[in-house]
Amino acid sequence: MRLRRALVIVALATVAVCAPAGSLAAQTYNDTISGYEYYATSVDGKFAGTGALPGHWNADVQHTPLCSSCTPTAVITGGSFLLATTLNSFPTLVTGQFSGGSVQVTNVGDNCTNQFFAVNGILGSVGPWYTGSGSGTFYATLVHYRYRIFGSCITYAASVTGTISLSF
Repeated sequence: MRLRRALVIVALATVAVCAPAGSLAAQTYNDTISGYEYYATSVDGKFAGTGALPGHWNADVQHTPLCSSCTPTAVITGGSFLLATTLNSFPTLVTGQFSGGSVQVTNVGDNCTNQFFAVNGILGSVGPWYTGSGSGTFYATLVHYRYRIFGSCITYAASVTGTISLSF
């Protein structure tokens, strides 16, 4: 009787340790985003905005120098993604790192018209509070709004719309 009881306890303990827990299963969050570009150089773009998930997001996309005649226009080399939101009724900062992707000009904006770019980023280390091991994607259309003033073409604003998908 004791032997059978011991075997049952060992078997249950083995199942509990080896079986994946339902609460540990990765969850995927998809969101539509919109916002603006608040900083840009030839190798870095910083964006912020809101999405359908409650909260605000920020992305710093670091890339090779922009080359509008190249395909891709630039390769994403790093950067970060942050989403301040609520998960399971708790305020949470979801973080991630850009691990690849591309920036591609889709309309160069001839004659000082608006420029359009496709930003397709791959995210790694996704999860809450800089502890994640998940993954994700950041797909956005960036528009540079331009106007000719005194013979010079000036970018006066920039917007971004798209989608994110985060799994952790």
